[in-house]
Amino acid sequence: MDAVISPQLQAVGESIQTKVNAFTIEEGLHQAVILKFSYGKPNLQELRQLIPKQFDVKSYCNVGQLEYRHVLVRFDLFEDFVQVLSRSTGYVKSKGDEFFFRSFPWTIGFNPREETPKSVVWISFPDLPANFFSKKSLMSITSAVGKPLVVDKATQDRTRPGTARVKVLLDLLAKHPKRVRINIVDKNSGKLVEHYQEIVYDNLPKYCTCCNNQGHDVKSCRWRMEKTNEEVASVVKIEGLGSIEKLEGDAKEFLNAKRAEQLVDEAAKMKVVEQQLLLTDFENKLDQKMLMAKLM
Repeated sequence: MDAVISPQLQAVGESIQTKVNAFTIEEGLHQAVILKFSYGKPNLQELRQLIPKQFDVKSYCNVGQLEYRHVLVRFDLFEDFVQVLSRSTGYVKSKGDEFFFRSFPWTIGFNPREETPKSVVWISFPDLPANFFSKKSLMSITSAVGKPLVVDKATQDRTRPGTARVKVLLDLLAKHPKRVRINIVDKNSGKLVEHYQEIVYDNLPKYCTCCNNQGHDVKSCRWRMEKTNEEVASVVKIEGLGSIEKLEGDAKEFLNAKRAEQLVDEAAKMKVVEQQLLLTDFENKLDQKMLMAKLM
């Protein structure tokens, strides 16, 4: 059964969202970037001088420290915001040293232990009809994917009529459509014509829902692998199966499946149980033989 939201509750939700948006704009957080430093960073006073110079910031920017590794930069100019945010990685140079950083958009509910799933990505529209190359049309089409930021120069100048490209801020956890439907009204006939436009994502980053970090997925998450290795070692110890390297056949597959956090085949489970039962039966028979030997 689908949930039904009353008009009153919906109105309250929209009112809260409006206030939140107004707050973020008032605080300059709608154009704020978080710089996450990996291995040390210059002090705050130095950063306030270095960031505008090294990032070629054209207007005022406010630089503040959120916590040791994270610096919040608020920009007055939207162009500066897009430019710095587009540098997904980089270095801040200070006194002969280079400090590596990664950039993320500020989001409500910021948590220094996690990275936002929001990311800046270039998307392309191959074979887009020429009448959709206007900025207004492109921004409207791109909104089906995420928040449009800027149109590339070749698209603006119409020097590459075969493809349009737009930089967009999107959610890596959301669905990324491979095409979008565009409704076109034929001025001569007045009929509605549907055009399905292909969307190509340039270097879409991966996001891990296990450790909540960008740059890799769950399968290649080192934190998950370390955690599952510990769980497997615990299972080996509890079930008395010895070292996992010494196991063979279905028993080893059973434990490897646990490590990979995948569904385990029931046959493999039964094989492990059978091995344990055989071991128990062997021990019982051995005890019986020893008892008979004593009686004789």
